[in-house]
Amino acid sequence: MKQRIITALIMAVVLVPIVIIGDIPFAILGMCAAYGAGYELLNMFSVKHPALKKYRFIFPLFNSLLVLTNYFVLEGELDLSFYLFMIIATFICAMIICLKDSTLNMSAFGLFATVTVYSGVFISSLVSLRNVSSVAEVTDAKYMGAWLIVYLFASTMVTDMAAYFVGIKFGKKRLAPLISPKKSVEGAIGGSVVGTICGTLVLIAIENYYGVTFLKIDSQVLNIIMIAVLTLVITIIGQIGDLVASKFKRDYGIKDYSNIFPGHGGILDRFDSLIATGTFMYIVFLFIGII
Repeated sequence: MKQRIITALIMAVVLVPIVIIGDIPFAILGMCAAYGAGYELLNMFSVKHPALKKYRFIFPLFNSLLVLTNYFVLEGELDLSFYLFMIIATFICAMIICLKDSTLNMSAFGLFATVTVYSGVFISSLVSLRNVSSVAEVTDAKYMGAWLIVYLFASTMVTDMAAYFVGIKFGKKRLAPLISPKKSVEGAIGGSVVGTICGTLVLIAIENYYGVTFLKIDSQVLNIIMIAVLTLVITIIGQIGDLVASKFKRDYGIKDYSNIFPGHGGILDRFDSLIATGTFMYIVFLFIGII
């Protein structure tokens, strides 16, 4: 426990200033996270597919390039089509690797694709969400992305904590016993309820501060309801993201993805929920025209 607390404090000291600054520093952080997550996935896949191990340091570079490309797209330096081209190019490179390397079969392409999407595309979406710098009706949105990250943390992390404590107190029915035996249905419901309330209050506060309605709904009551619905979905997706990461670990017989964060595990151990919820929120904002 002491090690977990010390690591968490160090992470906060390092990450909070970068989240506040945003821009290139946050993009670089995202590139490092995408590379590290890609390494963790390939290292895990190599447990059952040893031939993949030699690519665990090289292939994750594509993830970092995707994050960097998406950052420049958001800044208006590149067109979105170039980002899509980079994704396709990464898939093509993965296919060429599978065709050229006789120690790999074509099933390895699916694993490379998983690495690209899960640790490349998803993390680049989270970086884009932080670096939102222009929103209609807002003169200076420089720090709005930082507040949106706070909203995601409030929604996902509070959900995780509430699910844990509610599960301990009231948990009886196992949620997914073959994946995560300690998680309960009661804990998942309680976590979503508390996370929804907390996240909704945070997003309403952000809207009031900037004088904007993200969901572009004129009715104040309906807007609050829809924010609550959005936040509820985010809490559910966060828990699903956590279960997916746990399922991977159980299938490959590993305890943690890595030990980069002593007491917490790896990047995917610590930020699996945030990666999932950040991607969902990015898609929502992209759909309604904020990004």
